[in-house]
Amino acid sequence: MLITDGMGSGMKAAVNKNNQLAVVTTSAFHQAAIRGDAYAWNAVSSVIGGGDVFLTVRNLSSDRLLVINRINLWVDVPTAIDIAIQTITTAFGAAGAAVVGVNLNTSSAKVADAGAYADDDNVAIGTIICTLHTNEATADIYPIDFPTNDCIVLGTNGLISVECVANPGGYECTIFGYYIDA
Repeated sequence: MLITDGMGSGMKAAVNKNNQLAVVTTSAFHQAAIRGDAYAWNAVSSVIGGGDVFLTVRNLSSDRLLVINRINLWVDVPTAIDIAIQTITTAFGAAGAAVVGVNLNTSSAKVADAGAYADDDNVAIGTIICTLHTNEATADIYPIDFPTNDCIVLGTNGLISVECVANPGGYECTIFGYYIDA
């Protein structure tokens, strides 16, 4: 059986024998992954100085926005972790290790139009939008999952940085994001 949308558009949808419409919800992140436009940038280190940036991701695309979906991290010491954003239009003088964005669709040949660096002490932190705190007091690692609800959007040359305030012995930080047309 078919029903109309009730809005006068003439669109029809199939329903089951109980007049129930089957629907599937999907997220923008999921749709981007299917298109080959979702990426993860990951940094792991056992040596980083206090005040250094764990991971910085900069959108280099001139016609696409980079939407940050979530940040996962852990640090082996009690500390505050600053998440900051900014736009840098001049040459980017990063001094850390380059990080390549991994496409989350293994069948896609697309590459992230982004510059990313780990363990960097040459990036000014920018405007802090959130400070997270670890509760690490022993050898147990408690990861932090920070969902942004797709509310951090980086335009051309926009960047996000995750910085440790204290001097940790080790950390891991992953930034998940996806591209949309501007």
